[in-house]
Amino acid sequence: MLLYFKGLFQSKKRNIERMGESVKDTGYNALQHFITQAPWDYRAVINQVSQEINTLLQLEKTPIGLIIDESSHEKKGDKSVGVAKQYCGSKGKIENCQVAVYAAYSTGNYYGLSDCALFLPKVWAEDKKRCEKAGIPTEKIVHKSKPQLALEMVKRQVELGNQIDFVGGDGLYGNDYSLMNGLDELGLTGVLDVHQDQHVFLEKPIIAIPDTKEGRGRTATKYKTASEAIEVRELKKQLILQNVFKEIDIRQGTKGTIKSKVAVINIYTWDGQSAESKQRQLLIRISETANGSEAIKYALCNGKAGQYTSTQIAQMQAQRYFVERVFQECKTDIGMSEYQVRGWKAWHHHMAMCMMAQAYILNEKKEHQEEMPLLSAYDIRQVIMQTFIRKDNEYEEVEAQIKYRHTQRHNDFLRKNGKT
Repeated sequence: MLLYFKGLFQSKKRNIERMGESVKDTGYNALQHFITQAPWDYRAVINQVSQEINTLLQLEKTPIGLIIDESSHEKKGDKSVGVAKQYCGSKGKIENCQVAVYAAYSTGNYYGLSDCALFLPKVWAEDKKRCEKAGIPTEKIVHKSKPQLALEMVKRQVELGNQIDFVGGDGLYGNDYSLMNGLDELGLTGVLDVHQDQHVFLEKPIIAIPDTKEGRGRTATKYKTASEAIEVRELKKQLILQNVFKEIDIRQGTKGTIKSKVAVINIYTWDGQSAESKQRQLLIRISETANGSEAIKYALCNGKAGQYTSTQIAQMQAQRYFVERVFQECKTDIGMSEYQVRGWKAWHHHMAMCMMAQAYILNEKKEHQEEMPLLSAYDIRQVIMQTFIRKDNEYEEVEAQIKYRHTQRHNDFLRKNGKT
């Protein structure tokens, strides 16, 4: 396990062949056996990493969000478990890839990957022989939606006893009512993005099964409503005219204070099937991008009216930004997508090791936050590669290089904020 762990940091390419070449005291066959055939329990490793990350983040004494998002891994051929022609987020189009749903903990500027679930397309779930060949356990040969996988991960985190102050996610999870309803049942706060065409009700809708006139057709069985709904993008226009928006500070970013104009109002949602609607809070957040254009976010919160301020809801929604940092860090500095294995067990083994590696990075950031508040995954990997692998730099020299980069970044921050 330690040798594979080293390979994730030491190798330029994080596949078994390259790792076997760069890590001392091991080789291709040993690493191949460890990741594809060894009987170690990836679920136990993932659970332990998740608990350690959560415990570490609790030291910040700020709300901890469990952020849900999916990520894709481009792969060739049709043998890799779960691979199919499907939407690939990294390419923004349909590609041959694997897709997984991930959960990450985040608070303040700290974050760590805590769980994963491989998405199994219908074409796979309907081909039992193909699944068996890929080593998928019988009970896992079932197609589940991404929101379903997300809710299962949330439940696992609850069972582990981890602190979850809120759950965040993008429009895929907010527009699907099942995840938020599941959070209701678990007693968890959800702040989930929705798309701009999401319909909401400003007043509680009247929902009923229509009466069937005698002698006319089949008896109605589906709930209907005559109450009028409105798209959230249209509601935004009304709220702007009503001067409801107020400017707030979201957080301190690398380029200064991130500000947004926000509005939060009570609304109702209805899934088109249930007998009752749900009361939610709608957040509309308007931010200015680097090029001066507007970035608009819509999100629903299941908190009770008055439970959270508009600033708190906006800050919870904005914490979703860090799941992108999670993926960037895992793919760039740990090699999360660089694996060349095909089976179910091997895929989960690799992901468990990547989570362990990112937990190590998080621990180093926390350990050195006083003297090196800008310490990054790149910095940490450079220390490992240059002092323990190539040995062409002493630790003091690498430390000096890191401090120089941090000074430059800090000076850039001061210039951009008019403090020099």
